[in-house]
Amino acid sequence: MKKARDLHLLLKTIRRSSTTTTPKMDPSDRYCFSPILRWNPEVENYFIKAYGADHFSIISKALTRPSSYSCVRVNTLKSTSDAVIEKLLEIIKEKGFDGDCHGKEGSGPNENVGSPLEESLKNGPIVKCQIPGLEYVLFVKGSGPHMIDYGYVPGAPPKEVIVSRKCAEAVLRGAQVFVPGVMACSAHVEKGDTVAVSAATEQCNPNGGWAIGITRGTVLQGLQTDPYYFERNGLYIGQGTATMSRAGLFRASKGIAVDMNNRVFRLPSFYDVLEGEIFLQNLPSIVTAHALDPQKGERILDMCAAPGGKTTAIAILMKDEGELVALDRSHNKVQDIQKLAAEMSLTCITTYKLDVLKAIRQRNEADDINTNQSSNSLRFHEEKASSSTAEGFNLDKTCEDNVSNAIENGGTYVSKADIRKAKRRMRNGPGRNQCIGGRVENSKGFYPDSFDRVLLDAPCSALGLRPRLFVGEVTIDSLKKHATYQRRMFDQAVKLVRPGGVIVYSTCTINPGENEALVRYALDTYKFLSLASQVSSSFLPLTTNFTSQA
Repeated sequence: MKKARDLHLLLKTIRRSSTTTTPKMDPSDRYCFSPILRWNPEVENYFIKAYGADHFSIISKALTRPSSYSCVRVNTLKSTSDAVIEKLLEIIKEKGFDGDCHGKEGSGPNENVGSPLEESLKNGPIVKCQIPGLEYVLFVKGSGPHMIDYGYVPGAPPKEVIVSRKCAEAVLRGAQVFVPGVMACSAHVEKGDTVAVSAATEQCNPNGGWAIGITRGTVLQGLQTDPYYFERNGLYIGQGTATMSRAGLFRASKGIAVDMNNRVFRLPSFYDVLEGEIFLQNLPSIVTAHALDPQKGERILDMCAAPGGKTTAIAILMKDEGELVALDRSHNKVQDIQKLAAEMSLTCITTYKLDVLKAIRQRNEADDINTNQSSNSLRFHEEKASSSTAEGFNLDKTCEDNVSNAIENGGTYVSKADIRKAKRRMRNGPGRNQCIGGRVENSKGFYPDSFDRVLLDAPCSALGLRPRLFVGEVTIDSLKKHATYQRRMFDQAVKLVRPGGVIVYSTCTINPGENEALVRYALDTYKFLSLASQVSSSFLPLTTNFTSQA
């Protein structure tokens, strides 16, 4: 007992001495939002050479901030801009969103002070886009950055919740904190408590690489002994009310964890608002679909369509008349496109699972006839399996008879493997991916010159998306790989568009190697292409419209 008391007194002495030697912390230095993007040194030097040191410093800082407004695209097939404005004004009034466009800390680099949009937003919380032809685009103004009092008292820090970087970036755009995004939490947090919300960004490991370093469920004390106490300085994104206790935060699988009622950047949330009538989308993405200039009755290809924002924008512009083919190589992403198209009641969109690098299909009439006959015979087995039951039938014999009849009627040879697959379908019924509403069609590609217009919204380094709180994983090699991949996809697009057709290429990055360099490649490689028009590069991503003259 005596040793235990002596040890307890020693620990109290050490704690008291450490408290007196620790410099007094200025809460304004810690409890604020002033992130600094840390780039790979080689990448940073590359961009400095491309843009200049001062300009790149402005770009880097602006990337950490969200836009000062939300951009909404109206589904003109269901509603009008005026009708949507009236509905949104009522919703904003009910939710009590103030719409003050001036933050308490002054204007940030993202607010475009003095721009025509900023001036027009002073007249009301919602305005129409002034660009000709884009009157169906609405701007809903936000505000920020705001100074927030987190209630810091020396020796009694506020209760905190740390969220993942991606969750924090979503919150900065107006989202709530959902359960999967919570990484760590102070002890004794109960439902209804006010908590300060900060972001956990990746840190450089001593052995190389990047990691968050915080295990989900970590208990925070608000002291310097906390994991990454200093790393989250300047990464506080707002204050909110916990909707469940600490135990619930890490036991629940879904739901809102923190109701963000005091944000650094205040943008209205459009979650479950006017579904089918509006779509929240960045202005450059809308400009991309507008640059394609789709017309009714045309056959158009969206090569990398997921999640479907540009796809649905194109379908609305062509009045849902014609054929719009949307591709993605991911089954789940193709389903996302289908769901969005159904939500907006668009019927001209046909989706396929396909790697766009294999989008070209060579013309071979004999193979095409055989393929159609084989697919027809197999489709016969599937339809038979879905419409009949096993009761009173010998399934194996029935399946073999069906195959034999298909061959006798002019079909091609069906392998034993196909017969076995058909037997399993008859026994077990359709699989998960073949159920109604969940089926994704595969495609063997398309013949050259098949489309009037082609949109290639290429996968890229995404360095133009904001807000971004981390870019350390980007390397020179990864930037080069993106550029090489994009050129291969562009080669496919050129072959798929008909003579005299239009290709629109777009990215969401600031990397010249993925933008201007591809434009040079296109014009140098394909002499029959002419640069018809180029949308101002002030819109990110860069959007370029090519016209085929062959």
